[in-house]
Amino acid sequence: MKILLVARWPVGGIKTYFRYIYGCEVFKNAEIFLIAPEDGLADFLNTQLPQGRITLLPVAGDGASIKARLKAELAKGNYDLVHSHGFSASFFVQQVMWLKKIPHLMTAHDVFLPNTFTGFSGFLKKLAMRWLLGSVSKVLSVSDDARNNIFEYFPRLPAEQVKNITNGIDTDFFAKGVARNLRAELDIGDRPIIGFFGRFMAQKGFRQIVQAIEILVNKTPASAKPLVLTFGWGGFIREDFALIESKGLSDYFMQLPGTNDMPAAIRGVDLVVMPSRWEACPLLPMEVLSCGVPIIGTNCVGLREVLAGTPAKVIPVGDAEKLAAAIAEQLQEGNTKFIEYQPAALKRFSAENHAQALHDLYRDIAGNPANV
Repeated sequence: MKILLVARWPVGGIKTYFRYIYGCEVFKNAEIFLIAPEDGLADFLNTQLPQGRITLLPVAGDGASIKARLKAELAKGNYDLVHSHGFSASFFVQQVMWLKKIPHLMTAHDVFLPNTFTGFSGFLKKLAMRWLLGSVSKVLSVSDDARNNIFEYFPRLPAEQVKNITNGIDTDFFAKGVARNLRAELDIGDRPIIGFFGRFMAQKGFRQIVQAIEILVNKTPASAKPLVLTFGWGGFIREDFALIESKGLSDYFMQLPGTNDMPAAIRGVDLVVMPSRWEACPLLPMEVLSCGVPIIGTNCVGLREVLAGTPAKVIPVGDAEKLAAAIAEQLQEGNTKFIEYQPAALKRFSAENHAQALHDLYRDIAGNPANV
Protein backbone atom coordinates (compact mmCIF):
# COMPACT_ATOMS: atom_id res chain seq x y z
CA MET A 1 0.00 0.00 0.00
CA LYS A 2 1.31 3.43 -0.94
CA ILE A 3 0.05 6.26 1.26
CA LEU A 4 0.48 10.00 0.83
CA LEU A 5 0.14 12.02 4.04
CA VAL A 6 -0.24 15.80 4.09
CA ALA A 7 0.19 18.11 7.09
CA ARG A 8 0.49 21.88 7.13
CA TRP A 9 1.66 22.32 10.74
CA PRO A 10 3.15 18.98 11.88
CA VAL A 11 3.99 20.10 15.42
CA GLY A 12 2.88 18.96 18.86
CA GLY A 13 0.15 16.36 18.75
CA ILE A 14 0.19 15.73 14.99
CA LYS A 15 3.92 15.02 14.94
CA THR A 16 3.61 12.72 17.94
CA TYR A 17 0.61 11.06 16.30
CA PHE A 18 2.81 10.15 13.31
CA ARG A 19 5.36 8.57 15.63
CA TYR A 20 2.90 6.51 17.62
CA ILE A 21 0.55 5.36 14.85
CA TYR A 22 2.77 4.92 11.82
CA GLY A 23 5.55 3.51 13.96
CA CYS A 24 3.40 0.47 14.76
CA GLU A 25 4.29 -2.92 13.30
CA VAL A 26 1.09 -3.08 11.25
CA PHE A 27 2.48 -0.38 8.91
CA LYS A 28 5.89 -2.01 8.37
CA ASN A 29 5.14 -2.99 4.75
CA ALA A 30 3.43 0.25 3.73
CA GLU A 31 5.12 2.94 1.62
CA ILE A 32 4.38 6.19 3.41
CA PHE A 33 5.23 9.67 2.10
CA LEU A 34 4.57 12.95 3.90
CA ILE A 35 4.09 16.39 2.35
CA ALA A 36 4.89 18.90 5.10
CA PRO A 37 7.26 21.74 6.05
CA GLU A 38 10.70 20.43 7.07
CA ASP A 39 11.34 22.55 10.20
CA GLY A 40 13.27 19.77 11.95
CA LEU A 41 10.72 17.15 10.93
CA ALA A 42 13.17 15.04 8.93
CA ASP A 43 15.37 14.46 11.97
CA PHE A 44 12.31 13.57 14.05
CA LEU A 45 11.08 11.04 11.48
CA ASN A 46 14.55 9.50 11.11
CA THR A 47 15.18 9.12 14.85
CA GLN A 48 11.74 8.57 16.38
CA LEU A 49 10.26 6.09 13.87
CA PRO A 50 11.62 2.88 12.35
CA GLN A 51 14.19 3.73 9.69
CA GLY A 52 12.56 4.62 6.39
CA ARG A 53 9.00 4.28 7.68
CA ILE A 54 7.97 7.78 6.47
CA THR A 55 9.66 9.66 3.62
CA LEU A 56 9.41 13.43 3.94
CA LEU A 57 8.53 15.54 0.88
CA PRO A 58 9.33 19.04 2.20
CA VAL A 59 7.29 22.10 1.22
CA ALA A 60 6.59 25.59 2.52
CA GLY A 61 3.58 25.87 4.80
CA ASP A 62 1.38 27.84 2.40
CA GLY A 63 -1.50 26.38 0.42
CA ALA A 64 0.03 27.02 -3.00
CA SER A 65 3.17 25.02 -2.16
CA ILE A 66 1.19 22.15 -0.69
CA LYS A 67 -1.14 21.95 -3.69
CA ALA A 68 1.72 22.14 -6.19
CA ARG A 69 3.63 19.30 -4.51
CA LEU A 70 0.45 17.26 -4.19
CA LYS A 71 -0.31 17.62 -7.91
CA ALA A 72 3.25 16.62 -8.76
CA GLU A 73 3.06 13.51 -6.58
CA LEU A 74 -0.34 12.46 -7.89
CA ALA A 75 0.96 12.84 -11.46
CA LYS A 76 3.51 10.13 -10.68
CA GLY A 77 0.63 7.77 -9.92
CA ASN A 78 0.56 4.62 -7.78
CA TYR A 79 -0.78 6.19 -4.59
CA ASP A 80 -3.60 4.14 -3.07
CA LEU A 81 -4.93 7.01 -0.97
CA VAL A 82 -4.24 10.48 0.40
CA HIS A 83 -4.63 11.15 4.11
CA SER A 84 -4.53 14.78 5.25
CA HIS A 85 -4.07 15.84 8.87
CA GLY A 86 -5.71 19.00 10.22
CA PHE A 87 -8.44 21.26 8.84
CA SER A 88 -6.27 23.66 6.84
CA ALA A 89 -4.18 20.94 5.18
CA SER A 90 -7.35 19.01 4.34
CA PHE A 91 -8.94 22.08 2.76
CA PHE A 92 -5.95 22.62 0.46
CA VAL A 93 -5.77 18.93 -0.43
CA GLN A 94 -9.46 18.62 -1.25
CA GLN A 95 -9.23 21.51 -3.71
CA VAL A 96 -6.94 19.23 -5.71
CA MET A 97 -8.62 15.90 -4.89
CA TRP A 98 -12.35 16.52 -5.20
CA LEU A 99 -12.61 15.48 -8.86
CA LYS A 100 -10.08 12.65 -8.61
CA LYS A 101 -10.83 9.00 -8.01
CA ILE A 102 -8.10 8.45 -5.40
CA PRO A 103 -9.64 8.30 -1.89
CA HIS A 104 -8.98 11.27 0.38
CA LEU A 105 -9.28 10.78 4.12
CA MET A 106 -8.97 13.70 6.52
CA THR A 107 -8.29 13.56 10.24
CA ALA A 108 -9.69 16.38 12.38
CA HIS A 109 -7.07 16.97 15.08
CA ASP A 110 -8.94 19.90 16.62
CA VAL A 111 -12.48 20.86 17.63
CA PHE A 112 -14.84 23.70 16.78
CA LEU A 113 -15.49 26.38 19.41
CA PRO A 114 -18.44 28.77 19.95
CA ASN A 115 -16.50 31.60 18.28
CA THR A 116 -15.20 29.57 15.34
CA PHE A 117 -17.93 30.65 12.93
CA THR A 118 -18.95 34.10 14.22
CA GLY A 119 -19.59 37.06 11.91
CA PHE A 120 -19.77 37.14 8.12
CA SER A 121 -16.26 35.71 7.71
CA GLY A 122 -17.29 32.92 10.07
CA PHE A 123 -20.35 32.24 7.93
CA LEU A 124 -18.16 31.85 4.85
CA LYS A 125 -15.74 29.68 6.81
CA LYS A 126 -18.60 27.42 7.85
CA LEU A 127 -19.77 27.05 4.26
CA ALA A 128 -16.24 26.04 3.22
CA MET A 129 -15.98 23.61 6.12
CA ARG A 130 -19.34 22.04 5.28
CA TRP A 131 -18.13 21.48 1.71
CA LEU A 132 -14.88 19.97 2.97
CA LEU A 133 -16.44 17.61 5.50
CA GLY A 134 -19.05 16.43 3.03
CA SER A 135 -16.82 15.99 -0.01
CA VAL A 136 -13.84 13.99 1.34
CA SER A 137 -14.04 10.20 1.26
CA LYS A 138 -14.20 9.99 5.04
CA VAL A 139 -13.66 12.25 8.04
CA LEU A 140 -11.74 10.69 10.92
CA SER A 141 -12.14 11.96 14.46
CA VAL A 142 -9.72 11.07 17.25
CA SER A 143 -12.22 10.77 20.12
CA ASP A 144 -15.96 10.36 20.63
CA ASP A 145 -16.02 13.91 22.02
CA ALA A 146 -14.42 15.20 18.82
CA ARG A 147 -16.89 13.29 16.65
CA ASN A 148 -19.84 14.66 18.62
CA ASN A 149 -18.34 18.15 18.29
CA ILE A 150 -18.41 17.87 14.48
CA PHE A 151 -22.08 16.90 14.46
CA GLU A 152 -22.91 19.67 16.94
CA TYR A 153 -21.87 22.21 14.30
CA PHE A 154 -22.77 20.17 11.19
CA PRO A 155 -25.80 18.09 12.18
CA ARG A 156 -26.81 17.33 8.58
CA LEU A 157 -23.66 15.37 7.82
CA PRO A 158 -24.48 11.68 7.27
CA ALA A 159 -23.56 9.67 10.36
CA GLU A 160 -21.37 7.32 8.33
CA GLN A 161 -19.30 10.23 6.96
CA VAL A 162 -17.44 10.66 10.27
CA LYS A 163 -15.64 7.66 11.73
CA ASN A 164 -13.99 7.75 15.13
CA ILE A 165 -10.68 6.01 15.80
CA THR A 166 -9.60 7.11 19.25
CA ASN A 167 -5.99 8.22 19.69
CA GLY A 168 -3.37 5.98 21.23
CA ILE A 169 0.29 6.03 22.25
CA ASP A 170 3.33 3.76 22.44
CA THR A 171 2.48 2.48 25.91
CA ASP A 172 5.47 0.13 26.00
CA PHE A 173 7.79 3.14 25.60
CA PHE A 174 6.26 4.78 28.67
CA ALA A 175 5.99 1.59 30.72
CA LYS A 176 9.76 1.03 30.46
CA GLY A 177 10.87 4.62 31.03
CA VAL A 178 13.42 5.42 33.73
CA ALA A 179 12.75 8.49 35.88
CA ARG A 180 14.93 11.54 35.40
CA ASN A 181 16.40 12.65 38.74
CA LEU A 182 15.27 16.25 38.45
CA ARG A 183 15.85 17.00 42.13
CA ALA A 184 19.53 16.17 41.90
CA GLU A 185 19.87 17.68 38.42
CA LEU A 186 18.39 21.01 39.52
CA ASP A 187 19.52 20.91 43.17
CA ILE A 188 16.04 21.66 44.49
CA GLY A 189 15.96 19.45 47.53
CA ASP A 190 12.68 17.76 48.41
CA ARG A 191 10.27 20.40 47.08
CA PRO A 192 7.17 18.92 45.39
CA ILE A 193 7.62 19.00 41.61
CA ILE A 194 4.73 19.79 39.28
CA GLY A 195 5.20 19.26 35.55
CA PHE A 196 3.62 21.31 32.77
CA PHE A 197 4.25 19.83 29.32
CA GLY A 198 1.92 21.94 27.20
CA ARG A 199 2.58 24.78 24.79
CA PHE A 200 2.37 28.35 26.01
CA MET A 201 -0.94 29.05 24.31
CA ALA A 202 -4.32 30.11 25.68
CA GLN A 203 -5.74 26.67 24.87
CA LYS A 204 -3.40 24.94 27.33
CA GLY A 205 -4.38 27.08 30.33
CA PHE A 206 -0.92 27.78 31.72
CA ARG A 207 -2.07 31.00 33.40
CA GLN A 208 -4.52 28.99 35.47
CA ILE A 209 -1.49 27.23 36.94
CA VAL A 210 0.12 30.58 37.72
CA GLN A 211 -3.04 31.66 39.55
CA ALA A 212 -3.23 28.35 41.44
CA ILE A 213 0.41 28.55 42.54
CA GLU A 214 -0.17 32.10 43.75
CA ILE A 215 -3.00 30.77 45.91
CA LEU A 216 -0.87 27.93 47.25
CA VAL A 217 2.12 30.17 47.96
CA ASN A 218 -0.06 32.23 50.28
CA LYS A 219 -1.34 29.13 52.12
CA THR A 220 1.46 26.55 52.15
CA PRO A 221 4.30 26.36 54.71
CA ALA A 222 7.56 27.62 53.22
CA SER A 223 9.22 24.20 53.29
CA ALA A 224 6.46 22.59 51.21
CA LYS A 225 5.95 25.15 48.45
CA PRO A 226 5.88 23.41 45.06
CA LEU A 227 8.07 24.04 42.04
CA VAL A 228 6.51 24.03 38.57
CA LEU A 229 8.80 22.80 35.81
CA THR A 230 7.88 23.68 32.22
CA PHE A 231 9.41 21.99 29.21
CA GLY A 232 9.96 23.66 25.83
CA TRP A 233 9.72 27.12 24.30
CA GLY A 234 7.57 29.10 21.90
CA GLY A 235 4.09 30.57 22.04
CA PHE A 236 3.56 33.21 24.71
CA ILE A 237 6.34 32.01 26.99
CA ARG A 238 7.85 35.49 27.35
CA GLU A 239 4.51 37.00 28.32
CA ASP A 240 3.71 34.15 30.69
CA PHE A 241 7.04 34.30 32.50
CA ALA A 242 6.79 38.09 32.66
CA LEU A 243 3.47 37.57 34.44
CA ILE A 244 5.14 35.15 36.84
CA GLU A 245 7.84 37.71 37.62
CA SER A 246 5.30 40.50 38.12
CA LYS A 247 3.51 38.39 40.70
CA GLY A 248 6.74 37.64 42.59
CA LEU A 249 6.51 33.93 41.79
CA SER A 250 9.82 33.40 40.00
CA ASP A 251 11.04 31.06 42.76
CA TYR A 252 8.17 28.68 41.99
CA PHE A 253 8.66 28.21 38.24
CA MET A 254 11.60 26.91 36.23
CA GLN A 255 11.83 26.60 32.46
CA LEU A 256 13.64 23.60 30.95
CA PRO A 257 14.33 22.69 27.30
CA GLY A 258 11.94 20.38 25.51
CA THR A 259 12.77 16.69 25.53
CA ASN A 260 12.17 13.63 23.36
CA ASP A 261 12.54 11.39 26.44
CA MET A 262 9.08 12.11 27.78
CA PRO A 263 8.86 9.00 30.00
CA ALA A 264 11.94 10.13 31.95
CA ALA A 265 10.65 13.67 32.38
CA ILE A 266 7.13 12.58 33.35
CA ARG A 267 8.44 10.04 35.87
CA GLY A 268 10.73 12.71 37.30
CA VAL A 269 7.85 14.88 38.55
CA ASP A 270 5.39 14.24 41.37
CA LEU A 271 2.37 15.52 39.51
CA VAL A 272 1.41 16.65 36.01
CA VAL A 273 -1.12 19.45 35.64
CA MET A 274 -3.08 19.93 32.41
CA PRO A 275 -5.61 22.79 32.71
CA SER A 276 -6.65 22.79 29.04
CA ARG A 277 -9.60 24.81 27.75
CA TRP A 278 -10.30 22.40 24.89
CA GLU A 279 -8.74 19.34 23.24
CA ALA A 280 -9.67 16.86 20.50
CA CYS A 281 -8.01 13.84 22.10
CA PRO A 282 -4.82 14.72 24.02
CA LEU A 283 -1.92 12.29 24.14
CA LEU A 284 -0.25 13.71 27.25
CA PRO A 285 -2.71 12.28 29.81
CA MET A 286 -2.35 8.87 28.15
CA GLU A 287 1.41 9.16 28.50
CA VAL A 288 1.22 10.26 32.13
CA LEU A 289 -1.24 7.55 33.16
CA SER A 290 0.88 4.93 31.35
CA CYS A 291 3.80 6.03 33.52
CA GLY A 292 1.75 5.60 36.70
CA VAL A 293 2.16 9.31 37.54
CA PRO A 294 -0.64 11.49 39.02
CA ILE A 295 -2.35 14.00 36.75
CA ILE A 296 -4.93 16.74 37.23
CA GLY A 297 -6.97 17.89 34.24
CA THR A 298 -10.04 19.90 33.36
CA ASN A 299 -13.48 18.77 32.23
CA CYS A 300 -13.02 20.31 28.77
CA VAL A 301 -14.07 18.51 25.61
CA GLY A 302 -11.63 15.74 24.66
CA LEU A 303 -9.63 15.74 27.89
CA ARG A 304 -12.60 14.65 30.01
CA GLU A 305 -13.02 11.58 27.79
CA VAL A 306 -9.42 10.45 28.30
CA LEU A 307 -9.55 11.01 32.07
CA ALA A 308 -12.93 9.29 32.57
CA GLY A 309 -12.60 6.15 34.66
CA THR A 310 -9.06 6.99 35.85
CA PRO A 311 -7.84 8.18 39.28
CA ALA A 312 -7.18 11.67 37.87
CA LYS A 313 -8.76 14.66 39.57
CA VAL A 314 -10.94 16.60 37.12
CA ILE A 315 -11.68 20.28 37.75
CA PRO A 316 -13.71 22.94 35.92
CA VAL A 317 -12.04 24.91 33.13
CA GLY A 318 -10.56 28.18 34.39
CA ASP A 319 -11.15 27.53 38.11
CA ALA A 320 -7.83 28.39 39.79
CA GLU A 321 -9.21 27.90 43.30
CA LYS A 322 -10.23 24.31 42.58
CA LEU A 323 -6.96 23.66 40.78
CA ALA A 324 -5.02 24.87 43.82
CA ALA A 325 -7.09 22.63 46.11
CA ALA A 326 -6.65 19.64 43.79
CA ILE A 327 -2.88 20.16 43.65
CA ALA A 328 -2.63 20.30 47.45
CA GLU A 329 -4.78 17.17 47.83
CA GLN A 330 -2.94 15.18 45.18
CA LEU A 331 0.50 15.98 46.56
CA GLN A 332 -0.70 14.71 49.92
CA GLU A 333 -2.22 11.53 48.48
CA GLY A 334 0.81 10.46 46.43
CA ASN A 335 0.82 8.10 43.45
CA THR A 336 -0.57 4.80 44.85
CA LYS A 337 -3.85 4.89 42.91
CA PHE A 338 -2.02 5.75 39.70
CA ILE A 339 0.46 2.89 40.09
CA GLU A 340 -2.49 0.56 40.57
CA TYR A 341 -4.23 1.94 37.47
CA GLN A 342 -1.13 1.73 35.27
CA PRO A 343 -1.76 -1.80 33.86
CA ALA A 344 -5.24 -0.73 32.74
CA ALA A 345 -3.80 2.43 31.18
CA LEU A 346 -1.22 0.43 29.20
CA LYS A 347 -3.98 -1.69 27.70
CA ARG A 348 -6.53 1.07 27.14
CA PHE A 349 -4.25 3.64 25.50
CA SER A 350 -2.12 1.41 23.27
CA ALA A 351 -1.55 2.87 19.80
CA GLU A 352 -1.72 -0.65 18.40
CA ASN A 353 -5.51 -0.48 18.69
CA HIS A 354 -5.70 2.79 16.71
CA ALA A 355 -3.09 1.70 14.16
CA GLN A 356 -4.87 -1.58 13.41
CA ALA A 357 -8.23 0.18 12.99
CA LEU A 358 -6.64 2.79 10.69
CA HIS A 359 -4.83 0.12 8.70
CA ASP A 360 -8.09 -1.80 8.24
CA LEU A 361 -9.81 1.38 7.05
CA TYR A 362 -6.98 2.07 4.60
CA ARG A 363 -7.33 -1.40 3.13
CA ASP A 364 -11.08 -1.11 2.87
CA ILE A 365 -11.15 2.32 1.27
CA ALA A 366 -8.24 1.62 -1.09
CA GLY A 367 -9.75 -1.61 -2.36
CA ASN A 368 -7.78 -4.03 -0.18
CA PRO A 369 -4.38 -3.79 -1.93
CA ALA A 370 -2.15 -6.85 -1.52
CA ASN A 371 1.04 -5.02 -0.47
CA VAL A 372 0.23 -3.54 2.94
